[in-house]
Amino acid sequence: MIFPSCRRILSVCMKLVVFSFLLVLLPLSCEKSEGLGGTGSISGTVTEHFYNDDFSMLIYEKPAVDEEIFIVFGDKKEVGNRVRTNHLGQFRFKYLYPGSYQVYFSSEDSLSEVNLNVEKLYEMELDRGEELDMGTLEKLRTIDYDDGSAKIKGVVKVIDYVDTSTWPNLVIEKTYYASEQEVYLTYHNHSFYDDRIRTQGGGVFEFGGLIPGNYLVFLYSDDVSGESDKLTLEFEVSIDDLNQVVDLGEIVIEKL
Repeated sequence: MIFPSCRRILSVCMKLVVFSFLLVLLPLSCEKSEGLGGTGSISGTVTEHFYNDDFSMLIYEKPAVDEEIFIVFGDKKEVGNRVRTNHLGQFRFKYLYPGSYQVYFSSEDSLSEVNLNVEKLYEMELDRGEELDMGTLEKLRTIDYDDGSAKIKGVVKVIDYVDTSTWPNLVIEKTYYASEQEVYLTYHNHSFYDDRIRTQGGGVFEFGGLIPGNYLVFLYSDDVSGESDKLTLEFEVSIDDLNQVVDLGEIVIEKL
């Protein structure tokens, strides 16, 4: 037989146990998973690094403007949110709960044999109320040899000899500036020429829109010595500045 006073004591003890259990569960039930609604943030700055076609030379860099940046919450598979960079390449994901996050954006891959875009992914842990700055992040891009603003120019002059004269007693018939003379351009270590143009009036030629790097300019002249049909005249050019202009001056070719 349980006395009334004992019942009251037992009832109070049971209520204390239940109340203590609820106090333990309350923080767990209120704890939020990764996502929007918190007080933390993740920010960073993206710069675009422009390379030549095989990533052997950095041509220039600038802030990545209006670039899409994505964030994934926790272990979810879908995109949680996306923002775009401002005119300085800066981005910020605001109002985040603590937890695990993945931030990524699209970039070319310097290790790939083909220039395909990949996801450049960053994983991080965010504490409650933390303002996490990822610093400066690099987005890689390649550009073609003719995506710049440098120039290589020159003038081609022809010495035309009398047909009946022979080496080494050649007789000049006339000299003039070549029109429609083919001039070739090869960039870097390419196995085939990249551009072919013809001289204009006055023998002038110009390769424009070039990026920094090493170039080979060449054209053909008759071999007036008779040892072969044609001679190749080659000119190695190094461009170091985006706006550089290289003048090869007057190039003389000979014709029989």
